[in-house]
Amino acid sequence: MRAVYILAAVALVLFLVGQVRVGGRAEFNAQGFFLWVRLGLFQIKILPMSPKEEKPAKPQKPKKKKEPQKPKKEKEPVPLPEKIGGALEYAQELLPVVLEAGRGMWRGLRVDTLELELTAGGSDPADAAMLYGRANAVLGALWSPLTEAFHVKEGAARVKLDFDALGTTVYGQAALSIKIGTVTWVGMRACVKTLFRALAARKRLKIKRQQRKAV
Repeated sequence: MRAVYILAAVALVLFLVGQVRVGGRAEFNAQGFFLWVRLGLFQIKILPMSPKEEKPAKPQKPKKKKEPQKPKKEKEPVPLPEKIGGALEYAQELLPVVLEAGRGMWRGLRVDTLELELTAGGSDPADAAMLYGRANAVLGALWSPLTEAFHVKEGAARVKLDFDALGTTVYGQAALSIKIGTVTWVGMRACVKTLFRALAARKRLKIKRQQRKAV
């Protein structure tokens, strides 16, 4: 019974780890572009990077003289048609695996947050009002296809009108995530299929080379 409990505990831990989401968050505002990487509840800022302190350069040690190396035997170059044929054989065999893995990742990807905000402003109230109307029309036309294409958990799009603002400002924020379990499952499945398909392609290429030599 103890072994069953241990296996059940391991399975529970793996299941809980698989539910943890990883991804990233991007934000664009008047200060610039910012990017974070997410692991569960923790986030690490990637952009903009903080400047690193310059360390004093270490004195370089005198280089040792290299002993003369023995000339290596050069292998016969593989003919270009054979190289291209081999590359196409592998590409034809592995492309379906790549596409299948991409579709699996896409299905598991989720947009946790998608927020767009445009503030129309300017010295001329009439121009600002016209810009406000055009921005509302464009954003309304783009928002529905955008939310339908992605699995958006929380989304908001709005246009503001501010006659006191010096100009038009844009703010955007997007956070994407995917479960570790989804990445692991899709990745393991793709690796296994890639291995078997690569071996099959290699075997076919070997047979073709033998047939060419026999002619």
